[in-house]
Amino acid sequence: MLRFTSDRKTLLGVVMPALSAASNRSTLPALEGLLFEIKGNTLTVCGYDQEKGVKTEAEVIGEGDGAVILNAQKIAAIIRNFPDCDISFEANEKNIVRINGAMSEFSVHGLASEAFPNLPELSGEKTFRINAGLLKEMIGSTYFAVAQTDARPILTGEFFKIEGNTLTVVALDNYRMALREEGTAVACTEDMSFIVPGKSIYEFSKLLTDSEETVVVELTAKHIIMKVGGIIFFSRLIEGEFMDYRKVIPTQNKIFAKIDTAAFIDSVERASLLIDDKLITPIKCTFAGDVLNISCSTQYGKVNDNIRVSKEGEDIEIGFNNRYLLDALRACKEELITASLSSSIMAMVITPAVKKEGSSFTYLVLPMRLNK
Repeated sequence: MLRFTSDRKTLLGVVMPALSAASNRSTLPALEGLLFEIKGNTLTVCGYDQEKGVKTEAEVIGEGDGAVILNAQKIAAIIRNFPDCDISFEANEKNIVRINGAMSEFSVHGLASEAFPNLPELSGEKTFRINAGLLKEMIGSTYFAVAQTDARPILTGEFFKIEGNTLTVVALDNYRMALREEGTAVACTEDMSFIVPGKSIYEFSKLLTDSEETVVVELTAKHIIMKVGGIIFFSRLIEGEFMDYRKVIPTQNKIFAKIDTAAFIDSVERASLLIDDKLITPIKCTFAGDVLNISCSTQYGKVNDNIRVSKEGEDIEIGFNNRYLLDALRACKEELITASLSSSIMAMVITPAVKKEGSSFTYLVLPMRLNK
C-alpha cells in the first residue's frame, strides 16, 4: 500500500500545480481529487477534470508502492498548514490515509485509484519549443478577448498558428480582438495551427514564470501536452475552423492618433468612475486637433477628461465600452500606441506606434452607439 515521506516544500511543489486541474464542481468525487501514486522513490500527483489535466512528479522517500485519490482542496489545505517539516503518508486497504508531520496527525478518507479517469496519451507527433516567459506574456496579452459564452464554441478558445519560427496567437469575441505575433519565437520543424480552450491555456499560463525555461509542446489529434520543469499540463483541443481574423481588421482607416498608453489608461479609468457596471454607459472619445477628450454622462453625474495626442486626419467622435477599451490598453506593453479609425461605427485598431522587427500586437475594439 501507498507509503512515503517527504518534506513540506516538495509536497507543495507537486500538489499546488495539480490542484489547478481538479474540478471544483463535479458529480464525480474522483474529479475533485488528486491521484497520488508512489513507485519506488517517485511520487506522481495528477489532477484531471476531463477537460484539462496536470501531472507532476518528485523524488521522495518511498516505503511502499500504491495509489490513492485524495480530495484536492482538503489535501492542499492540510499540507499548506503544516509547519516546515517532514510529512509522512500511509494508506490502508480501505483507502484511509494517515498523514503525520511535526506534532500533528490527520486521518483522511480517500478513494480507490481505479475511480480516477483514464488519462489521454501524453506524447504527440507534432512538437515545438518556446520560452516560458514569452508564452506566458503572449497568453496574458490576448486571453481577455476570448469569448466567455458558448454561443460560438470555437471562439471560447485561443488560436495558435506557427509558420516557420513565427508564432501568432489570436483571441476574439463579438466585441473585440487581440492578436500577438512573435518572430523567432519557436523552435519547430513544421507549420501547424490549433485551438486551445481559453480557460485551459490561461490556467497553464499561471503555472509559468517569467523565466528562461523552455516549454516543450506536443500535439496529438485531440490534445495538447505542454511540459516545463517537472510539470506536464494537458488539455483537449477545440475542433473546427477558426474565424478568418485577418478579414476582421479594417484596412480603410484614415485617422491615426499617437497616444501615450499610460495617459490613455489613466483617463479612461477616471471617466469610468461614474459608470455603473450593471448599466453599461459608453464613454465618448472625441479626437479633435491635438486633444483626445474622454467624457461620460450617467445617473451619477458627468466627467470630462483631456489628454494630448498627435493626430493625422479629420476629427471624430466615437463611443466605447469602458471595460473593453481598458482591457486592450492594459495589454499594450509599449509606451506609445497608434489608434487607427475610419468612422464612429467601425472598430478602432490599436497597434504599437513604434514598429519592432518580428514583434507586434493588434487590438480591435468595436464601438458602442452614442446617445445623442
